[in-house]
Amino acid sequence: MLSLIYFLRALGIDHEITLQTDNGEEFGGKSVDKLDYLNRMIFKPLNAKLIHIPKGRKEYNAFVERSHQTDDNEFYIPQLELCKDLKEFLFRAIRWQWVYNTIRFHSSLNMTPYKKLLEYCKIPKKIALFPIMILDEMVNILDVFFPKKDGYYVLTKDLFFLT
Repeated sequence: MLSLIYFLRALGIDHEITLQTDNGEEFGGKSVDKLDYLNRMIFKPLNAKLIHIPKGRKEYNAFVERSHQTDDNEFYIPQLELCKDLKEFLFRAIRWQWVYNTIRFHSSLNMTPYKKLLEYCKIPKKIALFPIMILDEMVNILDVFFPKKDGYYVLTKDLFFLT
């Protein structure tokens, strides 16, 4: 989430950013105190906030799951076996991201996601090129630079923890 916020800031987005997640424990879960803590200590200084899908509105998550199905059917299944190495996979992934967001017609929007975004704000097209990350590798980097205490990465003394 922090990578996304910094990416948007680098593109000149300076207004408040709202991130919406499911109610998983890593995002505060059922703990109002943890969500408040994350917002106060991590997101507010970055002019951002974290909210949860409203209770009883499970259809919100359906949009995420539907995009995962599209990724599976139009990217992973046809492309994965064609990749001879990680470098080629990353190249194909960034190309897919560009196509998905700027070229591929989305029937639910009646346009591309980038064109829909332009209805709300003027933003460069390179927003569709958010860096592809191997999340497992990011955890390995955290293991090198930050100590763990009780299953959490301690980023600064008693300031905040990243699960």
